Amino acid sequence: MRKLVKDPLLQFMLIGFLFYGVFTLFAPESQQANDPTIITINDEALLRHLQAQDKVFDRTSATKTLAALDTESRTRLEDEFIRDEIMVREAIKLGFDQDDEVIRGRLIQKMDFIMQGFAATDNTVTEPELLTFFARHKQDYRREAEATFTHVFFSTKTRTLAEATSAASELLTTLNQTSVPFEKAGEYGERFYFLRNYVKRPKRLISDHFGPEMTADIFTQTANGKWAGPLLSQYGVHLVMVRTITPERDPDMAEVADQILANIRRANSDKARAKALQKLMEKYTIERTANAIELGQTP
Repeated sequence: MRKLVKDPLLQFMLIGFLFYGVFTLFAPESQQANDPTIITINDEALLRHLQAQDKVFDRTSATKTLAALDTESRTRLEDEFIRDEIMVREAIKLGFDQDDEVIRGRLIQKMDFIMQGFAATDNTVTEPELLTFFARHKQDYRREAEATFTHVFFSTKTRTLAEATSAASELLTTLNQTSVPFEKAGEYGERFYFLRNYVKRPKRLISDHFGPEMTADIFTQTANGKWAGPLLSQYGVHLVMVRTITPERDPDMAEVADQILANIRRANSDKARAKALQKLMEKYTIERTANAIELGQTP
């Protein structure tokens, strides 16, 4: 008997039977995990399903909502999950996930989102960092010139330029003689295509509405409570009353501190993501081959 136990062949067979027994004991569960025809439903799977449907997903709220579902509502959600899961698996079987630019784009987005999480950096930014960044990028925070004014409009669409200028000149005298205030501008002239009153509007927007020539004229006006003009735009003739002119300027850092802070954090995040991507790239070997498609030929 002792010889049989020491027999290498018998020992090999015993070990084989042992492995077979262990495999048989645990195989059903393992096979179930890899069987594409088995769909496992649990709270985690349903939460992933809810997340895929909601652009603004709050896991805590979704968990509470899921727990509060009655039997009928949960059954409907499970049926929906099963249907979608079957559709996805069958599509993958048919190879619909291969060479699909939409799916590639979604996968890239998801990986980019995951990398943002992995690349999360310390959001603490010191005052010296703020000052250094502001000094280096000061021109990016330069405040555009602004103006506050109102205007009375005479269109050249329904009259000649000479007629519009004459009407504006005549009204100009009346407006100043009767001291018509800023707030009463809407009682005169015609409806303009854009705004009647411009309050702290940037020079760029004013130029978009009136053209560069008239904008230059507006910014040379004196804020003295008087009506001025006629000024010519691409749409007609205008009388203007300027209340304030704010020239272009460099802001104090306190004015743009929040913007600077956001920009520093964004820059740090971009650097961290680039570093994470570089680490991923180191795992791959890039092979470049000759182009298979020549000019003028179809693949």
